[in-house]
Amino acid sequence: MTDASTIKDRVMSIARMIRGEFSISENRHGRVTAWITLADKDDLIATCHALKAFDARLSMITALADRNAGFNLLAYHFDIEGSTVTVKVKLVSGASIDSIVPIFRNADWHEREFMEFYDIKCTGRTDNRRLFLDESVDGRVMERLIPLSVISNAASTNMLFERLITDREKQ
Repeated sequence: MTDASTIKDRVMSIARMIRGEFSISENRHGRVTAWITLADKDDLIATCHALKAFDARLSMITALADRNAGFNLLAYHFDIEGSTVTVKVKLVSGASIDSIVPIFRNADWHEREFMEFYDIKCTGRTDNRRLFLDESVDGRVMERLIPLSVISNAASTNMLFERLITDREKQ
């Protein structure tokens, strides 16, 4: 197992090569948590290649829509020997992002999911079939009802109910 200082050095070397914000911490068990916020979405591929070179594993991709601000946020969560690196990318609604499937094959499901549920396009993909919704359904239907990131938290049922009541009162 690689020690925390080596993982910190690796992650810091990645952070130095990209434009954006960076923070890193270490817990008392020697696990590192790092956050990299890319200033330019075009730095995602180089960042993923650098992480892959350090044997990072893509754990998941989280999408978050902020309709009021007019953007979507993608958070790519990676694991390096039990330490976590999260790479955040802010996208204007309707924008596209390069696929990372050629680098991390397991990104396929995550990319298809966020393309289906949010107003995000992913370029360089060969398979854009939907996972859940019929092609006739507007793909952003979940974004309008309840964001996927909220569904994964335990408060989703109550939040959905409150949102439906609020929407009904507006009509």
